[in-house]
Amino acid sequence: MTTPRLLTPEDPAGLVYHLSHTDLDGYGAQFMLKAAGVNTVCFNADYRDIPLAMDVIVEQILERGQPANLLLTDLNLTLDQADQIDKRIKKLKVPTQVQLLDHHATGAEVAAKYPWYHLDTERCATKLAFESVADRFDETRRAQYALRADFVDIGDRWLKDEPLFRKALYLLGLVMQDDHLAPPLSEMKREYRFHLIEEFFARHERGENLESIERALYDLRKAFLQGRIDDAERDNPDIPLNDKFHILSARLLDETTVPMLTIDGVRTGIFYSWPHEVWRGVIMDMMETRKIMDMAISVRGNGKLSLRANPGVDAGAISAKYFKGGGHPGAAGGELRENRLRDLNQAVSIIEQTINPNPKPTVATAKLGDLFNLKSATQAKSDSAKK
Repeated sequence: MTTPRLLTPEDPAGLVYHLSHTDLDGYGAQFMLKAAGVNTVCFNADYRDIPLAMDVIVEQILERGQPANLLLTDLNLTLDQADQIDKRIKKLKVPTQVQLLDHHATGAEVAAKYPWYHLDTERCATKLAFESVADRFDETRRAQYALRADFVDIGDRWLKDEPLFRKALYLLGLVMQDDHLAPPLSEMKREYRFHLIEEFFARHERGENLESIERALYDLRKAFLQGRIDDAERDNPDIPLNDKFHILSARLLDETTVPMLTIDGVRTGIFYSWPHEVWRGVIMDMMETRKIMDMAISVRGNGKLSLRANPGVDAGAISAKYFKGGGHPGAAGGELRENRLRDLNQAVSIIEQTINPNPKPTVATAKLGDLFNLKSATQAKSDSAKK
């Protein structure tokens, strides 16, 4: 089966909006387009987050107002998801083409219905993406990236008989490991994965074995911090490497990216569904060093809360008062009345209602691929009506 060429807008100012999965194959497909010099805006989503990602993409296409191409890779859409995407794109007032490159056999029904759904079960999405832009590479780089695409294909399609299978699985696991960057920093998290992929391949192509690459992993990760945090912090031997990534995250987050509430006069940051170690590390810098807030609340999807506070603030007392919990002044736990939270919006809303039964309505809007913003309910409704 021949892989179709990448569709691109006829207008040179147009962009390719590239939505892909959150594993090696998903990032690998974006890595290929970037290497080929395609003018893309990238997004990554699990299957459940596809509607949210589409909301953001449609909004950006409308705001830019330029002809666009929507490319989806490594996303095995359900028939309902494909129907919704097809309808939304057709209704857009901005000329937009759709193209999907995938290899999951369960997409056969959707591929039979929509000509824009290219299904090839013999090539992973990274390989399909490479082949769609292969003519953009010179001969030397085309050969290099063809081998890289084949390497990803070995791991993604579980080709166990291939000699490089274990090495391919290592790269797959490396990309999936926690990066210790804050969840809102989606673009940086993607850059970090591209950095790992490029550095891994560079060493692989020099003939290094897995043990050598594993030993070099610390330096590979640390190299990403070059120019992103102060050299003194980056090279401090008494700061764990993961904490250096937390410092980087904290430098980029402020009240415009983390919803802030005032609880009994205490400026409080609200964090939804963050990995606990990342949350702990990031808030240490935001609270103690940058003094952006005096208390932080981590909210889980089941409504469970973790609270941390600066000296002079009693997190335990606040939790006992509002959240059916308690603990120490600096660290406490609690819970919300709702134990099935959907997202940050709902978490902030319930906390506001708990601390003040008659609050001025606000909506915390978390956009996939963007940073967090707080909007009034009136403004959020107005924005929605424009779509």
